[in-house]
Amino acid sequence: MTEFSHGPVMWQAVAALLIFAAAYICILIEKWDRMYTALGGACLMLILGIVPLQKALTTYASWPILIYLVSLFIISSLFQKTGIISYVVSSIVRKYRMRALTVIISLSLLAALISALLDSLMAVVVIVPFIIIASRKMRLLPAPFLISMLLSVHIGGAATIMGNIPSRMLGASGHISAGEMFIQLFPLICLLLAVVYLIMWLIYRKRLVAAEAHMRELLSIKPSSYLSPHREFVLGSSIITGLTLVVLSLHGLLAWSPAYIAASGAIALLAMNYKDIFEVIRNKDFGAVWHHVRETQWLFFLGLFIMVGGLTYAGFSGFIANRGLELSQGSIPFLSILLLWLNSFGTAMMDNIPFIAAMIPIVDQMEQLVETSTQPMWWALIVGSGIGSGVTLVSSIASLYAASFTYHDGVKLKQSEYVVVAAPICFVLLLISTLYFKLFLL
Repeated sequence: MTEFSHGPVMWQAVAALLIFAAAYICILIEKWDRMYTALGGACLMLILGIVPLQKALTTYASWPILIYLVSLFIISSLFQKTGIISYVVSSIVRKYRMRALTVIISLSLLAALISALLDSLMAVVVIVPFIIIASRKMRLLPAPFLISMLLSVHIGGAATIMGNIPSRMLGASGHISAGEMFIQLFPLICLLLAVVYLIMWLIYRKRLVAAEAHMRELLSIKPSSYLSPHREFVLGSSIITGLTLVVLSLHGLLAWSPAYIAASGAIALLAMNYKDIFEVIRNKDFGAVWHHVRETQWLFFLGLFIMVGGLTYAGFSGFIANRGLELSQGSIPFLSILLLWLNSFGTAMMDNIPFIAAMIPIVDQMEQLVETSTQPMWWALIVGSGIGSGVTLVSSIASLYAASFTYHDGVKLKQSEYVVVAAPICFVLLLISTLYFKLFLL
């Protein structure tokens, strides 16, 4: 393992794997607070010298992403106070009397579209609050809504070069144009989404039926009653939130940092809620401050980023990738299928961004050793990342954000509850993708 290591010796690399595995299992079973679990694992890696403190805090902590996540969390939480989301949900249900499965598929398709055209994290920010409120109004468990939405977000993000961060990284590294990626992968993405919705229908068609009494209760309430009575707050928050989302969608053209854009929107919304902030300061309610800090989940993200960074620094992901590539013996079709499964497994077990970052230089080296086109390998990495990112709630930033938001809202989507449904679906998607590659892309 040390031949790929940047510094740690063998025992440290093994310790990094054991610490991450133990923390992962603890997060999965949710017996202890996951924030303390992640921070504890990160501290162990730092104490054992697995990753240097300076590198952990400057490289792997990824402060722009942390600022982006916390800012979006604040924006989403404060915007909910306007009541607009509840108003929209109530209006849709009243007008169309939609069934639960119709709502699931509609929201999931919308999430896939937003992820493909804009950003997977933005899709989660927009859709998750809507899903939680919709499921509550229909007195149904939110898990099916969230599972379908997250799978759609990750698969949809693999359809275009503008989608999720791994797609952007791989598109740039493989010199893939937006049109080429769309032509090659869009039919497969549509097929995979159709399979997801078919399986969700087969699993939940008899369980997702809202009681007529609950529907009548919901329909009897006027949508306008959900809106905040402070109309200037509703108007101001809507303008700030809408403007922030628009600018975020254009950040590439504007060459502005998404973290600073989101932070500006969050600060503006906090300024509109200055009375609540002054009240906390006046009362010296430090417990409330700590409660709000924990709700943002930024300490959990910080600990998780450092742990994943420890694995990357120890060379573990590079070791697995290199050993797998040796099995191909130069065969591009075999190598592409291997990468499809290997990348899916890797991104399912850890954050997709550092794993993709470890895979890119290896594929670059393979391009120099073979004479035939290696483009199917890039397609395999993109599709494998999209499928693998949906397996667990710790596979991507978008999934982590969705899970943290459910904790904040009291829903608490459990890892075990998510994985038991999402993992088998992703396995089926991998089989279908393998067949598609053999027929059309190899």
